[in-house]
Amino acid sequence: MREGKLEQLIKQKRAFLRQATKDYSSGGNDMLDDVEVALKEAKAEIAHRLEITSCLREDEGEAAWRKECLTLYAEWLEKWFGKT
Repeated sequence: MREGKLEQLIKQKRAFLRQATKDYSSGGNDMLDDVEVALKEAKAEIAHRLEITSCLREDEGEAAWRKECLTLYAEWLEKWFGKT
């Protein structure tokens, strides 16, 4: 799987924090750990929901499947990134 922009950013910030003072880097790493956990949770959720939705393609056709995918993606995006 290809790394996303958020994962690249986390790696860059961890590299920066390794060079920072101990107290600063400890707190920063804790925050990045929280972000990584949330990112993994978000990825797992969207993958699971898309897997479930794939059954719809066989049962109700391509158009219904696409509509459902767009709906669930919009809900997922709002949950994880807020409403725009």
